Amino acid sequence: MKLISDAFRLGRFLLSVPLKAVHWASFKVASDVIEWHPLDLLAKGSKYALLILNQPIGFPKDTTVMIWNRASIRATVDGGTNIWFKFSEGMENDIGLNNPIPDLVTGDFDSAEPRCLKYYQTHGAKIIHTPDQDETDFNKCVRHVYAELTSREMKVNAIIAVCENTGRLDHILSNLNTLQQARDIIGEIPLYLLTHNSISWVLHPGRHRIHVDERVVNHYCGLIPLGQPAYVTSSGLKWDMDCLKLEFGGLISTSNMFTDQPIVNLETDRPVLFTMTLPQWK
Repeated sequence: MKLISDAFRLGRFLLSVPLKAVHWASFKVASDVIEWHPLDLLAKGSKYALLILNQPIGFPKDTTVMIWNRASIRATVDGGTNIWFKFSEGMENDIGLNNPIPDLVTGDFDSAEPRCLKYYQTHGAKIIHTPDQDETDFNKCVRHVYAELTSREMKVNAIIAVCENTGRLDHILSNLNTLQQARDIIGEIPLYLLTHNSISWVLHPGRHRIHVDERVVNHYCGLIPLGQPAYVTSSGLKWDMDCLKLEFGGLISTSNMFTDQPIVNLETDRPVLFTMTLPQWK
């Protein structure tokens, strides 16, 4: 029966229908292909919401300030409030940090220090206590950022969560789960997980075209099935796939690499995590 089920899914994949056309600046659906431009995500003029999660910031100070300054709206998540407070304290005049006060501070506040919460509240941040334990602080912050964007009638190209993939494995897996759930929370706005040397996001079923350049030639990337097996076809990678079944307990495409091709084409019948190493942001 499992063989029949896999064959049926593969047939559906090969006969997949075009996706509905939706347009955003960080990605764009042209007919049935979603265009992605991850290397332009933090470029000047890009509109994004920024979340600081509870992990030490791995970027150089000037890069961190650039990412913060260019964000349209900013939020710190529980213990990420302490991280940002200690990072930004007294730095406004040193390296060009504009306004260090986040728009939102959210969480169940089991990690945020009271002095940080009080300071940000005094300086105009919206403090939102989210005690519900059926969702993670990351999930709940994404919901409140989306509500804030809606109330302000503000459009962004993406929501970017800054968080190093270090520390507790259950937290890392939880963050990946939030990436998977994001579409149910924020619709077509993509959610990215950004570290000092990588960026990750979910490719939902359909066809995708990822635009890169010479800065990532021979850099690593990976495609990881999320929750269930996925049939994936690709071109433009060192180890391409042809309707290859990716699954835990079988094959997953880790430590793949970009080539000198400027476009990577991908097609999947189930959600997969796409992760890639990055050149230095400018």
